[in-house]
Amino acid sequence: MNDIDKAKRLSHLFYIMKKRHLSAHESQKQRFFRMRDMMTLGVILDEIEKSETGMIKMSDVSHIFRITPAAVSQMVRDYEQKGWLKRVVLEHDRRSVYLQFTAEALELLKQNEEELLAGIVQFIHYLGEEDSDALLRILDKAKAYGPILK
Repeated sequence: MNDIDKAKRLSHLFYIMKKRHLSAHESQKQRFFRMRDMMTLGVILDEIEKSETGMIKMSDVSHIFRITPAAVSQMVRDYEQKGWLKRVVLEHDRRSVYLQFTAEALELLKQNEEELLAGIVQFIHYLGEEDSDALLRILDKAKAYGPILK
């Protein structure tokens, strides 16, 4: 098999895996986050957990994700409407807007993580120890390959 055929096959396999993952979770759309939301909120939560206040400035979110303040505002508005985040203005710092997770969002993140990890554990068991170790080794190597990420 030549390199073009391998690239096509790999692209097709990624597509099939993504499609299967999405269809497996269709019935749970309302209860669970999209992967993008889970990853975004996970990064924000990690930063909040590092802070002393239990909150993060919207401007810090802009810097972390390297997106404009307007994009952060739009993202936060979406998450506010879903009841996951709330904006907070502190009495002593009225110029900055902070973000705080709702209890519902924290619970959903926990459920999503448990669901995701349970699925990955099943996949690891399906592959077996040797193949799952090989997959991890290959993905670690792929992660270091810059051009594919551009």
